[in-house]
Amino acid sequence: MHPHENAIFERLEVTKRYGLVSEYLVSFRGRGRRRSAKVTVWGRDGTPQDVVQHYIARLLQGLVADQQIIVAD
Repeated sequence: MHPHENAIFERLEVTKRYGLVSEYLVSFRGRGRRRSAKVTVWGRDGTPQDVVQHYIARLLQGLVADQQIIVAD
């Protein structure tokens, strides 16, 4: 289990409920405490990708590395 797994899912689920993202996918690589998370999000129609990227990066700061956050079309 990733040490921040629950926090990542909770934050993304709240963001989805409030409508900034329509869907998300979280995957993990590695073992034990050395596991790293990768997050892919799909923004709501009409929401600019850079806005979604900036918000999710701030939301997950300290939990997921910026380069591991992808905003899909």
